[in-house]
Amino acid sequence: MTTNTFYKKTMVLFAVLLFAIVACKKEDPNKGLEPPRLFRPLGISVKTSQTTAKVTWSAPVLSVNLKLAYLTEFSQDSLFASSEFAIKTDTIGVTVTDEKLAVRKKYYVRVKALATANQPDSQWQVSGSFSITGEQLFLPLRELEIMENQVTLRWKDTVGLDKITLTPGSGTATSITLTPTESMAGKKVITGLKTGTEYSAEIFMGTKSKGLLKFSTLSATVYSVVLDPGADLVAAINAASNNAVIGLNPGTYSAGSSVFTLLQKSVTLKSTSGNPNDTKVNFKEFTLKGTGAGISLDGIELDGTASGSLYFINPTGVAADNEKANFANVKINNCIIHGATTSFLRANRGTAAGDYTMDQITVKNSTVYDIGSTLGYICFHLDKLQFNALTVTKSTFYNIGQAFLSCSTVIPGTPPVITVDYCTFNYFGANGRYVFMDANANPVRFSMTNSIIANVPRLTATVNNVTIRASAATSTIVFSYNNTFNFTNGTGTTLVQPTANTSQANNLFIALGWTATQTEFTLPLVSPLRTASSTGSPIGDPRWTY
Repeated sequence: MTTNTFYKKTMVLFAVLLFAIVACKKEDPNKGLEPPRLFRPLGISVKTSQTTAKVTWSAPVLSVNLKLAYLTEFSQDSLFASSEFAIKTDTIGVTVTDEKLAVRKKYYVRVKALATANQPDSQWQVSGSFSITGEQLFLPLRELEIMENQVTLRWKDTVGLDKITLTPGSGTATSITLTPTESMAGKKVITGLKTGTEYSAEIFMGTKSKGLLKFSTLSATVYSVVLDPGADLVAAINAASNNAVIGLNPGTYSAGSSVFTLLQKSVTLKSTSGNPNDTKVNFKEFTLKGTGAGISLDGIELDGTASGSLYFINPTGVAADNEKANFANVKINNCIIHGATTSFLRANRGTAAGDYTMDQITVKNSTVYDIGSTLGYICFHLDKLQFNALTVTKSTFYNIGQAFLSCSTVIPGTPPVITVDYCTFNYFGANGRYVFMDANANPVRFSMTNSIIANVPRLTATVNNVTIRASAATSTIVFSYNNTFNFTNGTGTTLVQPTANTSQANNLFIALGWTATQTEFTLPLVSPLRTASSTGSPIGDPRWTY
């Protein structure tokens, strides 16, 4: 009995020791894996640029002390039913260019280690999808150069560009040959396009794509009437119905001593060419008279010099200047406006704050100069006007009087939103004014970004040391991604932005050599300002970029 018990205890102890020995034995991590799997390259990485794809991978597990060769195959099919081309290499990476890869096409690459004396070919390692964007020689489209039936394409001057293909959203591509002169000029005006149509434009050097743009032509304008030069534009506006669109064929139209009166109606004047350099209106004043009065101007040069203009746009009441009125919008696009000696827009004739109301005032893609030379009013003189938004974008202002904007009357309600973006300003400021804006205690939301401001104040004049007055506790001010130079109070002190409720970031102070009489503001070819905007693009009015 004692012997059996001892025997059983001994066997149990032996079993425990045997289990411990087995448990401590290290498991082979490669157990169960076939040689081709262990021999397979690891971790494919693909890094792309505009014109190259760099493919790298890690050496296989069983590659120690082996000199391996690899095969890479490239396909537009993730299952590799067919391949575009293959490259053999003895390194752990290959770089492929647009000589082999088509731009903007999706590719996959797979890699395997080739057989050695002791190993067969490995299994394939497959990448995810990738593509190269291709070189982009096209410059960004100018909004004002996209019209109903034509577009102006611009690109970096390059030898050897020989073709543009233009493809509508639904339809066949058209090939347009470029001459060597056009290639180096960097510009092509393409006409005969369909209205309201999406197009893609691709530029080539031989078979290589060198740029791609997409754009949509403007919808067709439905004109109420189309006038020829010499027609009585005053009479045409008087006879027009509300929301009429008056087309102006290229030439000059003059009002003489008469004003253009918009009596409780809104009218659009638009050049049929879309080009303000060939369609001109000599004006004395656009008078917006009473509720519903508004004006839209598109593609026109507007010159007040010959008629002795005081105001470009002058809202009034019907029976009396100070009667209440709810005006329609003011919209200005792609215009050249000059020669009003008092103000661009005077809207302060109401008796009390808010007697005049207007929703939107918009100026874009325009050039405004020689305004307010008498220094009696502000360029945008909006005191007492209750407005929701003033938006000024992609425009140039120079010699515009004593200040840009005044909206200093306190008006209850939602604060107006004032946006100035991608604009160029030169030579203005006088009479101790706040050169950008005087809102006083009127709550506002003001933003000036991506713009260039220079030569403040006017010669021999002085301005306030602070560019903006906006003392309401609820006002907000943003002044960012701008460049200022020759920007003082007139006695040598550099102008500053207000400190309260103001956000500033990434502003620059790079002198560009502009003078008080400057009328051309092209950026230097090499300048930090060409990448200084909030999106990494040039700042200032885009027309001066290229």
